[in-house]
Amino acid sequence: MSLCTLILVDDHPLMRDALRNLFDAEPGFQVLGEASEGAEAVQKCLELDPDVVLMDIRMPGMDGIEATAQIVQQAPRSKVLALTTFSTLEYVVPALRAGASGYLVKDARHEEIVSAVLQVREDEMTLSQSVANSLANNVLGDVPVPSVRRSRSATPSTPPAAPAAASQQSFVPDLTARELETLRWIAKGLNNNEIADQMKVSHGSVKAYVSQLCDKLGARDRVQVLIAGIQSGLVEPELTEDLTQ
Repeated sequence: MSLCTLILVDDHPLMRDALRNLFDAEPGFQVLGEASEGAEAVQKCLELDPDVVLMDIRMPGMDGIEATAQIVQQAPRSKVLALTTFSTLEYVVPALRAGASGYLVKDARHEEIVSAVLQVREDEMTLSQSVANSLANNVLGDVPVPSVRRSRSATPSTPPAAPAAASQQSFVPDLTARELETLRWIAKGLNNNEIADQMKVSHGSVKAYVSQLCDKLGARDRVQVLIAGIQSGLVEPELTEDLTQ
């Protein structure tokens, strides 16, 4: 696999130093640059074309949410992974709506941050567990989210069933059987490779189904696909440790 290139965005030099040291010690990563506020991050992204931008949210000047929106618009190849102290929905939801491909809190373990960066580069969704639970609770109207029900060693063999009641929803998109199955596996927490194994199709086919889901659900990425699927009553989330790390 080719080098994963990064830009580190945080207004605290010590945090940027810690992240640089982390990725300098990891094979397969290259830190292209750093920024201390949003406008600088956008400019660095346009100049350096990184695979992933690790983005703090609260910074002086342009904040991370506005910077994320501009990067998604002006440099769409680069993925943004929010890495911040704040895990409340008042920060999470605007960041995801702006186009962030994932959201981690800064107490994440080093290996979780590394794994999240690689997942984001491959168009996979990644959320800290506390963030994922809060987001799902909010989408479902404060219904408690079940605890983790799967590990890598216990991948389910059948797709989850659709929710029993999908009425009272104003918009239910017309999905093909394959698209709906893909959506249900996403809600189960599987990544593209795992979905391909379960559906007995290629990784490229799964990426195509996800792209079609984005088009039909008006979503930018897997995070928004899942949210739209829940809001449409098509699926219920079954968040897992792998998804939420």
